[in-house]
Amino acid sequence: MGIILTYLPIGNTKLELDSTHINTDSNGLATLTGKASPNSTVEISSDDSTFDDYIKANKSGKFDEYFDLNGGRKKHVYSVSVLTKNNVNGPSKKITITDTTYNRVQKAKEESINKENRENTNKSEKNNFGFKQSVKELARNTGKNFFNAPLKVKFNNEDSEVTFYIPDDSTALSKEDKNKIATYLFNRTDKLAAMSSVESPTTKFIQTYDYNTIARSTITGNVKVY
Repeated sequence: MGIILTYLPIGNTKLELDSTHINTDSNGLATLTGKASPNSTVEISSDDSTFDDYIKANKSGKFDEYFDLNGGRKKHVYSVSVLTKNNVNGPSKKITITDTTYNRVQKAKEESINKENRENTNKSEKNNFGFKQSVKELARNTGKNFFNAPLKVKFNNEDSEVTFYIPDDSTALSKEDKNKIATYLFNRTDKLAAMSSVESPTTKFIQTYDYNTIARSTITGNVKVY
C-alpha cells in the first residue's frame, strides 16, 4: 500500500493574492484581497513609507486590507507576507496600487496655491497703492505747512526708495530746519507703511527740484543732512 504525501508550504506560509496591481476608486480607496493559511497573520508593509499593518486571515484563509491614499503619491508599492508560528516572515509578494485620484488632487492643490498667490498679489498691490496715496497726501500737507505749496514725491520700487522734492531755495535752510523736515517726513512714511502693511522704503531722500540732496535716511535709521 503506497503512502500519499501532501506537501505544505514551508512554515505554513501559503499566500495567494487576487491581484498584484490595484487601482483606487474615485475617492482614493483601494482594497487588497487574497488567501493565506487559515487563521494565519498577514503582514503588509509599505516600500515607500512607514506603513506596516498586520491582519488576520479567517478560518478559510481569506483576508482583505483597505487603503485610503487620496492623492499622496501616484504609485504605492507594498510587500505582503505571512508570518509563521514563530513570527518569521515567509516569502513576500509585491503589490502596486495606483492612485487614480493623484492627478486630480495635485491639480486641485496647484489651483488652490495659484488662487492664494493671486489673492496675496492683489492684496499686496492694493496695500502698496494705498501706501503711495497716503505718502502723496503727506507730501501735499507737509508742503503746505512748511513751504505754502504741495510737495512732489517719487517712488522707486526696484531700489525701494522714496524721494520728496522741495523748492530749490530750500538749500538755504539751516541744518536744524532740514533735519526737522526730514525727520517728520521719514517718520511719517514709516508709520504709513506699517499702517498699510507694506515694507517701508529702505532709503528715503529729500531733494530740491534741481536734484540737490537736502537729506537722506541712513542704514541705521537716522537722518543725514547736507
